[in-house]
This record gives sequence, C-alpha cells and structure tokens, in this order.
Amino acid sequence: MNQCILLLSYSPVMNNKQEYYENISDVKKKALASNDKTEEDLENDIKIIREWIKQQPHLPEIASDKLITSFLMMNKFSIEKTKERLDMYYTMRSIFPEFFHNRHPLSPHMNKAMDYSYMVPLPKATEEGYRVMVLAFSREDLKDFDMELCFSVQYNVFEQKLQADYQVSDILIYDLKNATMSILSKLTPTILKKASITLEKTFNNRVKQLHFINLPPYSKNVISLIISCLNKKIAKRVHLHQSSHTLSDYIPTRILPKDYGGEEPTLKELNEIFKKELAAHKDRFDVLETLRVNESFRPTPLVNDEILGYYGNFKKLNVD
Repeated sequence: MNQCILLLSYSPVMNNKQEYYENISDVKKKALASNDKTEEDLENDIKIIREWIKQQPHLPEIASDKLITSFLMMNKFSIEKTKERLDMYYTMRSIFPEFFHNRHPLSPHMNKAMDYSYMVPLPKATEEGYRVMVLAFSREDLKDFDMELCFSVQYNVFEQKLQADYQVSDILIYDLKNATMSILSKLTPTILKKASITLEKTFNNRVKQLHFINLPPYSKNVISLIISCLNKKIAKRVHLHQSSHTLSDYIPTRILPKDYGGEEPTLKELNEIFKKELAAHKDRFDVLETLRVNESFRPTPLVNDEILGYYGNFKKLNVD
C-alpha cells in the first residue's frame, strides 16, 4: 500500500482561550520583517513545503501550516533548510527514543520531572520579538533526578512553542542555583552530545543570548564542556553571571520573573501556568506519541554517520 495514503493531516484546534504568549501577532510581523517577507511570500513558501511533504512517503503526516511556518521562520525562509529540519523533526523521534518515547507532558513521570526541572518560556517578548526561556531546578535534594527527562521537558516546551508562537530568536537562561554536583555529574558527554544534535538539527531557534546564572564554584568544568559542544556563533553569545542581578543589563525587567528582580510572577507560578498550557495541547502530544518515520519508504536513505554512530547526512546548520 502506498505510504502516502496513510499520511495524517494535522491542523491545530483553535479556540478563544487567552493566549499564554503576549503580542503573538506583533512577533509574527517582526519575524516576517526581519526576513524581508510578506504574508503572501509566507503563503507561497508554505505551499512549496506542503507539496514537498506529499512527495516524502516516509513522513508520517502532512504538517500544519503553523508548524511549517515555524520551521520556515527558524530557517530564515530557506526552503532547503526547512525541508531538512522538518525531516529531522520526525526522524529524531526514532534516533533518540530516550528523549521522545513515552514523554507525553501529562504522564505522571513527566509531570514529576516538570516539578523539579523547570523549563519555562516567559510570556512577554523583547522589542525585537525575542522570547526568553528559563531552565532552573526547584530544589537541591533531587535524588531521583533524571537528566534525559530534563531534556525531554525542554523538547516538550519547544514543541508547544512551535504550535503556539512565532519564531524570531530565543534568549536562554540556565539557572544553576540548585544544581548540585550530583545533578551536574549526570550531564555526561554522551547525553550532552545527543542533546546538542537534537537542538541543532531540529529545535534550535537562532539563539541570540545564552546566560548561565548563579554559578557554583564546581560548575566550571561542566560549563566548559557545554560551551565546547555549542555552535561557534552561539558560544560567542554565552554570558556567565555569578548571580541573577546582572540579567537586567541584557533583558528588560518587565519580562523577567520576580525571582530575578523582574515584574512577572515567580518562576514556580509561571511553571504551573505553563503546565496548563501544555495540557491545552494534549491532542498534539497524543499524536506525537505515535508519529514515526518509515525508513523503508524514504526516497534517499540516510547515510550512517561513523563519528556519531547515529543516522544523519545533514550538513551542520548555521545559527544566526
């Protein structure tokens, strides 16, 4: 049976509930303007990508216009890079099952992970349309901490952003206040390499700033390891802070949570609000649990990468 006939067509359900992200329409306008694109250009590019997807029998669904839009924006409207990223969006779920299988945000183990591993996108955008995301640990006594689940939480957040927001660029904040030596020791080179591949090939949204705050003395080697795995452009955008007080030199206080001297609710409060936002996208996460590429139908087989030991013949994508 022709695999194309089995393709799902996903369309996000729209409702009248209040949006989690503020100024979504303005962010969309800025994303288009920053790439010298019009709404008509966007519609034409979406059509091109949709037609391409229909010719890819290994892909498990016809992506929604919103999902295609997000990938176009992430890739500065490069049609070829958008194709690569969309392909890997589905393919990564098989390459790294430890990050994607049985990772529904409403499952008990993921809900528990979200209680100790905060990954919270902040509702307000900067003047440029950038969104800020904060990763922090709720407490130090995390005997059952799982680093793979921590990254899975992040990927669920990225998934929600693909569905609900528009993509200009991101500012990432990693708060190491409660990152004990026991927690940091679980960030092994293998896990870090897998995570960096996943971010670079799939979710990475042109990171403009990367902040590490509240650095404990023993974090130096781990920070060095993380930076060594980053794209060179991103590595130059890393900022190290001994506390959170200097964050306001880079990010307006109207965007930051109270924990960091900002005007928004606390990180814990925002985390609870965002958990409800993830629940609002339950239908999409239900579908993602079942989506897998069918490699036997892939027009051009992926070439095994001997260095990484995983699938992949995609060129390294530049970050702007």
